[in-house]
Amino acid sequence: MKFSKLKLLPAAAALAMLCAAGSAQAGAYGYSYNNIFGLQIAAATGSITALNSTTISRATATLNGVSVINGGPGLLDSPRAAVGAVTKGENNFTQQGPTGNYSRGDAQIVSTQFPSFPPGSTSTQAVNVAEAHLDDPAGTADASGRNGSTTGFSVNFVVGSPTATLSFDFFSSPFMQVFLQSTVGQLSTATANLVVTFTITDSTGATVFNWTPDGVIGSGIFGGTESADAANLNTSLATNFLTRGNLFTYDPTGCGTPGGTGVGTACGGNFSAVSNALAAGNYTLTLNAVESVDLVKQAAPEPGTLALLGLGLAGLGYASRRKIAA
Repeated sequence: MKFSKLKLLPAAAALAMLCAAGSAQAGAYGYSYNNIFGLQIAAATGSITALNSTTISRATATLNGVSVINGGPGLLDSPRAAVGAVTKGENNFTQQGPTGNYSRGDAQIVSTQFPSFPPGSTSTQAVNVAEAHLDDPAGTADASGRNGSTTGFSVNFVVGSPTATLSFDFFSSPFMQVFLQSTVGQLSTATANLVVTFTITDSTGATVFNWTPDGVIGSGIFGGTESADAANLNTSLATNFLTRGNLFTYDPTGCGTPGGTGVGTACGGNFSAVSNALAAGNYTLTLNAVESVDLVKQAAPEPGTLALLGLGLAGLGYASRRKIAA
């Protein structure tokens, strides 16, 4: 029995060294962007009157336990949330790229047609970005980064006749990328997320209309009808240890990497829907648009540590065989 305990020591020591191994590994990267523009919300039929509206522009960033949250209700343009080596300025939604340790979020309602539903050319534009990169963190074997940005609005309105319907028409140019370098550890992940929802609730709080465009006409809608759904605006893009070393891109409308300030109106897929007839009464319309990225980078064990671990496990197996033979 004593011999067996002695033979367990190399394996235990190897496991301890593996857990304490320093990080000389590479990075994780995530980027999520969306530009919603030309948004027209109108009374397709019947009588609808807007009462008041609340804008919500919020940006968050978290890097290795340090968090920043900016903005909130009443803001059209949230101050940028930035942690670490962020080089992009306020309202610069283009990519900073996979370099350094940073996390950033930025959100802006560029223009809004509210509080009324005008029949003219007035429209709403909202742009969000979330981006983070984890480089080689000093003195630790793991790192995590998370950020997100949220832009939206809520409108209270009154339906004056039971035949009233509300129509939605807009363009969107979503773009996401994720990447893990080939030397990251087994539990490393990089995920980019995209959310766009339109919801109408009645005076009791019950949902009477909900639209989450998913790229398939007739799917992702409740209490209404779609006529155009160019891409999935409620989806994620992810990579992990098994798919490391590959750059994954989500560009369903073919607009490519956002250029300039990212606030463009030249390219985007079309989305259109109309609600079912709404009974006379009070309602609230809410638009929620969120871009976020989640990064977890685990350091791979050093080659020498792996060899030591192998020797320790081999010794453990040898000790077990000696114990059985005894």
